[in-house]
Amino acid sequence: MNLGSFQRQVHLRQLRLLVTIAEQGSLARAADALHITQPAATKTLRQLEEIIGDSLVERGAGGSVLTPLGHVLYQRAQSIMTEIREAEEEMGLWHAGGAGHVTLGAMPVSTPALIPKALLLLAKEAPRVTVRVIEGSSNTLLEKLGQGELDLVTGRFWKGEDPSVITEELYESAFKLHTRTTHPLTQKQTLTLEEACSYPWLMPPPGAHIRSALDDMFRGLHLKPPTHQVESTSYQVFRNLVLNSDVIAPLPIEALLEEVQAGRMTYIPIHLPLRLPPISIVRHSKRVPSPAMLTVMQQLREASKKIGDIEKT
Repeated sequence: MNLGSFQRQVHLRQLRLLVTIAEQGSLARAADALHITQPAATKTLRQLEEIIGDSLVERGAGGSVLTPLGHVLYQRAQSIMTEIREAEEEMGLWHAGGAGHVTLGAMPVSTPALIPKALLLLAKEAPRVTVRVIEGSSNTLLEKLGQGELDLVTGRFWKGEDPSVITEELYESAFKLHTRTTHPLTQKQTLTLEEACSYPWLMPPPGAHIRSALDDMFRGLHLKPPTHQVESTSYQVFRNLVLNSDVIAPLPIEALLEEVQAGRMTYIPIHLPLRLPPISIVRHSKRVPSPAMLTVMQQLREASKKIGDIEKT
């Protein structure tokens, strides 16, 4: 295949058909989805395969499956179609008086403080930029980012951990042991981590950054981990259980700050020697940020400064 020939001859309608075949699992269903006849779809696919010089789709009684080469082209074509769709949306928003749209992936650690503060700032500074927030685990969000389904991701990430993304560190998030203010341990003048471990803790699930850091801490200190009946990444679950029982929740201080400031929760004064990635913004390294993305990133930076001030108090 000649590269120059490919660039001159390939058309968006051909790439769109390949993406649709992969998504629909059938040439016939892809034709229906694109509102073209099946012979027209067959002809378009054949033209693309002639340009490539190899088969892209294997057809059988059960449907259509991409060949290995077809899958390579599909991944690129999917990114191209995503860029075109987003460009169309942004231009539509612009003509309608808007200024762009951003799909933001957020790990749970970002949602209690960073995301709300950034969105409030955005509403003042750029009210015409719209944002959709999708919460998930780091692996799920990074996968969606790579597929072009997300524009930005916020959460705990080490810089340079993944060469396919650009990571911008925002702030270090301190962890504290949260309890209700009437917890028996709040009456003690001096307290050790071993004593805190005699009560049940709420724990993140295995695989979460904080769970790995906690497990490493207990091993390093030769401490038996506390018992735990509940594993969750939901701060709302942690909030309700902490307020209504004597469980202890290891959380970033901004997670339930309102409860602490209202006097319903407190921190156990024990230092946790945890090694955790900083809260960061992540974007794909091969994608040029849109003006709306740059605006959202700036508001995330401003919000992180406010949270950093809380961490220092």
